Amino acid sequence: MSSWLMPVAVAVVIVWIGVRHARASRSETLLDDHARRRVGPGAQVPGPVSVWREANRLFRAGEREGLLLLAEIGRQAPKRRQAVVTTWLAALRGGVSLGLDAPWRVAVQRELVSHLRPGADFWPGMDVVAPGAILVDFDLSGCRVNRVDLTGAVFVGDARFEAMTVTGDATFAGARFLRHAVFTEALFARSASFGLAVFAGNVSLRAAQVADQLVFARAKVSGRADLRAAEVSGRADFRHVRFGGRALFAEVVFQQDAWFRHAWFRGRTDVGAALIGEAAEFGNARFGRRVMQ
Repeated sequence: MSSWLMPVAVAVVIVWIGVRHARASRSETLLDDHARRRVGPGAQVPGPVSVWREANRLFRAGEREGLLLLAEIGRQAPKRRQAVVTTWLAALRGGVSLGLDAPWRVAVQRELVSHLRPGADFWPGMDVVAPGAILVDFDLSGCRVNRVDLTGAVFVGDARFEAMTVTGDATFAGARFLRHAVFTEALFARSASFGLAVFAGNVSLRAAQVADQLVFARAKVSGRADLRAAEVSGRADFRHVRFGGRALFAEVVFQQDAWFRHAWFRGRTDVGAALIGEAAEFGNARFGRRVMQ
């Protein structure tokens, strides 16, 4: 085929796709360009391929082009956005033995977060479900998501969720935060669970709001626990929690029961101006230092 005929043929194909498949046209074009670059001079151009399958193959191989193709599929086909997010999150589960080192994890996280934070490229209503994920300097600050399930996740570096909005249930049960965990001014429209979680550094839920129950049962906090001015509309469960550093509950509002049975407060505890709407249970709780009221 003459050299000038190929661009003409490609242009005709692109126009035809743009008319009949407007939302998917850009993704198809990107993949077609990729396929053309992979064949040698004079070789026959491959026939039509699945954009989704090829994007996943490239992504699993750790190629940035696969990451970008998946993002483009999400932009052009809103119905596939959750599938794209799920694919990215699946790559963050498991250890580095799977071939995903820290820089690659950060790149995947950065692309993920760019679509979870309200703005020009925001994808609303996404579920963030990645039990057992390994997350590096994870930052969902200002993001708005539906359900969060990071059960047993490992957070390497700081984990930041400042002013995050979760419209569904959120669970971090059994998660390990290897440095600081910041949930300052986060809004949980339903329940929030941190049961059995381990915080190697500080944890902050200062001015956070939980519309249903808050569960911290059997969690361990090595650093400071800051819940000042937090508001919990449902039951607050802190049974068997170990507070290794200061426990700050000043001006907290628990609208229903607050359970602290068998809790261990090793550092200074501040409950000044705290408000508990119903029963407060401190049976067998231990206090290592004085309680500020």
